[in-house]
Amino acid sequence: MNINTRNRVLSIVLLLAIIGLGYFLYISITGPWQEVQKERQVTEQVRSQLMDVNSAIRFFNEQNNRFPHNLDSLMVFLDTDSLFQVNSEEIIGREFNPDRFLISIRTGNRFEYALNDTVRPPLYKISDPDTEDHIGTLTRITDRGAPSWR
Repeated sequence: MNINTRNRVLSIVLLLAIIGLGYFLYISITGPWQEVQKERQVTEQVRSQLMDVNSAIRFFNEQNNRFPHNLDSLMVFLDTDSLFQVNSEEIIGREFNPDRFLISIRTGNRFEYALNDTVRPPLYKISDPDTEDHIGTLTRITDRGAPSWR
């Protein structure tokens, strides 16, 4: 094997190594970034769901002059209220699906709800059990109905 052939073979091997290592570097950078993007998208969707549940709770309050004691009573009301059935997209901002309405798309856990009706005005809190995200508070009137992420 002469020197020119050896240099040509070595150049091809090094070029293949550079291409392989470049691809490995690309995958190692973009793979985690895509996971971060997916997690952000899921977080936004869960927050949107929490806002929809908050809108439904406020609608319940407008119609009954009180807040629901639990999420089951809210669902019974939403399933039977004719005004809500007709205007659900305007009230909660999307099509109403009773099977998935109170379920976090992140893990499938049900949202948590607590009501403090011993203070005036009554306070409530809706939270995602899988994160620190919540809407409202049970102690501060100034944070009534405020999302934790804003």
